[in-house]
Amino acid sequence: MLGTNMLRAGAHFPAYSAMTEETRQTRNHPLTWLGWLLALVFAAVAAGLAHKVATARAELNNSQGGAAQTRVQLDHANQIVAVLSSPESAHVVLTETRHAMGPVGQVSWLASKGALVFIAGGLRPLPADKAYELWLIPAQSKAPIPAGLFRPDAAHGATVVLPPLPAETQAKSFEVTVEPGRGSETPSLPIVMQGQ
Repeated sequence: MLGTNMLRAGAHFPAYSAMTEETRQTRNHPLTWLGWLLALVFAAVAAGLAHKVATARAELNNSQGGAAQTRVQLDHANQIVAVLSSPESAHVVLTETRHAMGPVGQVSWLASKGALVFIAGGLRPLPADKAYELWLIPAQSKAPIPAGLFRPDAAHGATVVLPPLPAETQAKSFEVTVEPGRGSETPSLPIVMQGQ
């Protein structure tokens, strides 16, 4: 009887309203579109690399001179494509730790070969004597491994491609810090981006 009277009186249901508002906020959350943007950048880079591999193969088949250099370029491009497309690769999205919006990056890590490709966007400019540094944090509680220095380009993007890293290293997480231009032996605080 009480339930019928509440329906007739047009009673409000706060739980339902809150759930609807929460759903609305989730759809409009600024990080939602960031994932789609990163996926588009990742797809564009993969397509570009696939084209580079096809072009290098064509050059290799059509020319005898400079074949050694073309083979090196082809091998390098094949390694990149393998890291990005291997089902064994881990793909880790890194986001800024201090702000809701900001830089975003993705690491593709093929542990069995020690091969890494990192793509980032939305990076803030740095002073001339500073650089961003990517770190691989091993799962075995070992010291962080430096995985490459980078500075943002004019479009606030950057890549780190196939830095020399030990194979068979199981990664617990990846981090990005701001370091002196020559790099550091250990990460400095604060951590700008991280992901696992």
